[in-house]
Amino acid sequence: MGDVHIAYYVHHHGAGHGVRAATIAAQMGYPVTLMGSQLPAGPFASHIQTLPLPMDTAEGAEEGELSCLHYAPLGVQGLRERMAVMAQWFSTHWPCLMVVDVSVEVAVFARLCSVPVIYLRQQGERDDAGHRLAYESATALLAPYPKEMEDPRLPEAWRAKTHYSGWLSRFADQGPADPRPGRVLVICGRGGNGLTPTLLKAAAMACPAFELRVAGVDAALLADGPPNLVPLGHLANPLDELRHAGVVLGSASDSLVSEAASLGCRFVAVAEDRPFDEQLHQARRLNELGVAIGLDAWPAPERWPAVLDQAFALEGNRWRQWADVAASARAAAIIQEQAHALVKSLGAPC
Repeated sequence: MGDVHIAYYVHHHGAGHGVRAATIAAQMGYPVTLMGSQLPAGPFASHIQTLPLPMDTAEGAEEGELSCLHYAPLGVQGLRERMAVMAQWFSTHWPCLMVVDVSVEVAVFARLCSVPVIYLRQQGERDDAGHRLAYESATALLAPYPKEMEDPRLPEAWRAKTHYSGWLSRFADQGPADPRPGRVLVICGRGGNGLTPTLLKAAAMACPAFELRVAGVDAALLADGPPNLVPLGHLANPLDELRHAGVVLGSASDSLVSEAASLGCRFVAVAEDRPFDEQLHQARRLNELGVAIGLDAWPAPERWPAVLDQAFALEGNRWRQWADVAASARAAAIIQEQAHALVKSLGAPC
């Protein structure tokens, strides 16, 4: 392919943005530079570079009142430095395209630097002025989820700009789940979690017929729990636990939802508090489609038996095709096609 450069901005909150970026970048035929303040560790293929950016925060910074932006504090040295680094990269790597996952300010900044933008869409109530500005600034929108998950209320203008890849999962090339009877995997994510050791212990006591295996919590905090509560600690790779779980309970985050879907797990998606009600929308949409149990919040301990009985009645294979092995290649192809077409239309060599 031609010498078109892809800049890929990775938001630093949670692990999902970085996992998604690395998965897509691996499928690219163009040089890719991952940019952000908390980048995935790699290792990466030779066509992938990383550009660490300073954090854009400072204690006591005054954010100001700007309805069309989400985060534009005053007097933050790191914010000035990161924008300067990106502007210099744009200047020395033209022709280029910027993929933004996610930041209204980075998308608008790239557009103001005369760089085409592909903006990754997320679930949630995103009709505020900031998101409208980001969507308008972008030449194309990429939804890293299946078209079936789209909000029926989405304005036609955004739907027309959106390309759907399906869910991206690092386990998409694995075989289907091989569930064990009575085994329940509870995953506590890194991006913030409404579960507590006290709630987990009480839930296990309320569900003596189920084995609750808990990942993402220090094992010592659960050591005095009932015998059917099995602490797994922090798992770098939860594949085996996911495959053998009769039911998986976890947040309604993109990364966990996509992994559960790709393996055909019976899944309970619990909405945790996120900006723009992202997980709430995702959990409710999954519930509407009948492919998973979607809950607005973690249930009280006495409700767990009924929730698990309902989850064990799901048909896990129903949603596997929405997170197939080709999803990351489709996302990469969408970006590359846009890069080639956009840069060519601007008269740059490609």
